Amino acid sequence: MLRFLRTKRFDRILLRLAITVLTLMVLLYVWVNWSGGRRWAATKALIESDGETLDFRKLLPETPPEAKNLLAIEPLRGIALVVDNDPAKGEPGARRKALEALNWKQTSVPTANGVALKKYTVVPPSNGVTLGKTTDIQDWIEYLRDTEYMDLPAGSEVSGREVLIALDAKFPLLKQIADETANRPLTMLTPGLREREMPELLFSMRVPYLTSFQSMGRALGLRARAAVAAGESAEAARSIVALHRLALGCEQELFLIGFLVGNSMEMMALEPLWLGLRERVFAEEDLLLLQAAFAADHSTGALLQAMRGELAAGLNAVESLQLAASGQREVDSDVMSAFSTNGQAMGKYFWRLLPSGLFDHWKSVLVELELRHLIQPLKSGGLRESVRKGEAVTTELTQNSSMLLHPDYIFARLMLPAISTVSSSALAQDARRQQALAALALERFYVKHARYPATLAELTPEFLPAIPLDSCDGSPLRYRTTPPGRYMLWSVGLDGKDDAGKVNLDAKGAAKLYKSPYLGDWTWQYEPVK
Repeated sequence: MLRFLRTKRFDRILLRLAITVLTLMVLLYVWVNWSGGRRWAATKALIESDGETLDFRKLLPETPPEAKNLLAIEPLRGIALVVDNDPAKGEPGARRKALEALNWKQTSVPTANGVALKKYTVVPPSNGVTLGKTTDIQDWIEYLRDTEYMDLPAGSEVSGREVLIALDAKFPLLKQIADETANRPLTMLTPGLREREMPELLFSMRVPYLTSFQSMGRALGLRARAAVAAGESAEAARSIVALHRLALGCEQELFLIGFLVGNSMEMMALEPLWLGLRERVFAEEDLLLLQAAFAADHSTGALLQAMRGELAAGLNAVESLQLAASGQREVDSDVMSAFSTNGQAMGKYFWRLLPSGLFDHWKSVLVELELRHLIQPLKSGGLRESVRKGEAVTTELTQNSSMLLHPDYIFARLMLPAISTVSSSALAQDARRQQALAALALERFYVKHARYPATLAELTPEFLPAIPLDSCDGSPLRYRTTPPGRYMLWSVGLDGKDDAGKVNLDAKGAAKLYKSPYLGDWTWQYEPVK
């Protein structure tokens, strides 16, 4: 055997084998480039025929005039600008820093010999919209004292009016924003998206202002809650509208993170709204103001823009690697850290070994999945259809999870967001908005008639132009009056089944209403869920 291995015949066999393998590799390389180029050309034609564009800048909303833009007031102007890629630098950094004072502070619990000297204070729960449960303003006062968020008198009961006065004294920006809602109906962070300078790699775009806006949103929600406790109808309504508009400003941002932050802030706005309706605080003119604020359906358009931004960022990352593979540019460190398991050394040289056509396949799969499972469903059937089709993304990615058999799905698995989860959150928020609209009209009806209607049909056309629809199935919102003299509104939830307003709680008394496979309804009611 050893003699044969040393013969010329064996050398010829090795040479032929090497040539065969090399030929197959070259043919595979050529075929990948050819098939990838054809597929990407077909994908671009599909984008064009669907009325979409890969130039996301063409889809960005127009920047509103500064005089009409709530987020262009002096303390917030330019807050989206990042100077020299350093979030702390320059005037925008200083303005974001100033907003950090609005964030809740965490109390460090003093200890002696390892034993806590006082209890650790947690943020009071906000379960009104989800479970019909509220917290007393005194719970918030205790929290604000313990965390030293505000200087409130110790040892005595503090009123909601005193909290409102103290908040406005410490954070005058909150009242300024609330007061400006009457004159500035539009919201967009400045510089506007069309004027903002974008980095070459979109994934590296910094968004430190979103954290600042979350802090401001929580503080506005607290101000609205204090105003409700104080019986200050106008202050509560303006604070809720201001928080709602801040959320819209975040949802207009380019990427999904902005939409998710705005979506969570929308829920913050609904909490004091629910509480004010429960306590019947709002005057007629403030009910009208709130009704006008929540009337517009924006969730579908905002999610569509966010997903288009995510698609643009994903394509931008793949194209960045494709240029690096061809030697036209260096591999970006942010891309390497995201897609290289062995750090920079692997990233720098590994990508240059790959055929250009493989990148075309990656781009095609990314675009095709987002078009089929999110963009097209959103455009044709709205949020409800998006939730239904979003589950198919996970199924398709699972079916094509083999890297050997389906290398064209590698990037899609890494970069596609959890579409079904995001769409479900947007659907829940829109359902709550419809419930809020109905609740506001019901309260206006009560102010006039000292009773609630037997059916929602009695609200039209005086209090509502049409009966709000259940975002989950497109049917009229469900409604009935309740024995305590109030009412219940409900949506059928993610399972699409009408459970007559029943909310299913787990053994701990909690309910994950907005996550599949929750089985139950989403209610708006003023009695605690049992």
